[in-house]
Amino acid sequence: MSIEDNKALLRRWFGMEDFRDLPEAELEKTMRKVGSELFDPDFVMHTPEGEMPLEVCVQHTLELMAAFPDVSFPIDDMVVEGDKVALRLTIRGTHQGPYRGIPATGKKVNVGGIGIVRYTGGKFAEVWRYTDTLGLVQQLGAIPKQ
Repeated sequence: MSIEDNKALLRRWFGMEDFRDLPEAELEKTMRKVGSELFDPDFVMHTPEGEMPLEVCVQHTLELMAAFPDVSFPIDDMVVEGDKVALRLTIRGTHQGPYRGIPATGKKVNVGGIGIVRYTGGKFAEVWRYTDTLGLVQQLGAIPKQ
């Protein structure tokens, strides 16, 4: 795959917020369809919380979209080398539903994230991801800022 093909796959997945106006059942169906097109069946995401297979990643994304219905994932930077893409992005949204035990606050959040994606056969095979979870819960007021 070309550098532009690799970038296009990332943009397609992080453009999932384009589907946020779909009813919940249709959103899940659409995400699973797109996920099966973009992700290798043996996909795994490595995070500080542990390894996540595709199913867990889809569920996490659905939870995020339910809690932050206006969520967006603008990509700030992408660097491609070989079968890997490094990216820096910002997660933006308004907290309008419960998220990981935190009731809706109505607060807007901007959370940074960094990931490295490895491709195989034109699909996402592996991701190493870090998201500023502490910054997120601080912005929601669940943990005081120091």
